[in-house]
Amino acid sequence: MEQDQTFGLWVTAAGTIASAVSITIDNDDLDLIGNVLQASGNGLAANEDGTFTLRTAGSLIQASGNTAIVYSLLADLPENEELTLVIQGNLLQALGGTIAFSETLKGPASRFSVYTLNGQLMEVIGNSMQAVGSGKERRGEEDPSLNLIGSWIQAGGAVLSALAAEADRIHEKKTGKTPPFT
Repeated sequence: MEQDQTFGLWVTAAGTIASAVSITIDNDDLDLIGNVLQASGNGLAANEDGTFTLRTAGSLIQASGNTAIVYSLLADLPENEELTLVIQGNLLQALGGTIAFSETLKGPASRFSVYTLNGQLMEVIGNSMQAVGSGKERRGEEDPSLNLIGSWIQAGGAVLSALAAEADRIHEKKTGKTPPFT
């Protein structure tokens, strides 16, 4: 695994944590920082050894979802339009995560790929919950729990994915080969 890809996953993880904290304390400035970090991290993670894979496409789609959310936070939009962008951004992140998940699923099995798959799945679930929560908010239903829980599930998944990538990278550096599944 490339070092800039692993670094990108850590940047993404930091961004998801910042966004989760921002939802917990209701701070749009921190959410902006978190989504900028996520978009940057996904862009770095997409920079795999010069080849274009489904994982690359997934990372780029996730970055575009974060960019939509950044725009919703920066632009002076009516609340309904802002929420629509947030929903679309979270759905794009979920789509990108699903595409990356499918690439990991068909890749070589290792003990770290199991953690990566679980982390990616958690991110998809978290983004989907946030999209549903924002949809409910757009309809006038006040229940921030879906956004709050979804953001923390996404953050946990991003950290798990980064930890798995780091462990995989260290193992490959020490041994010169992908770790076995056992």
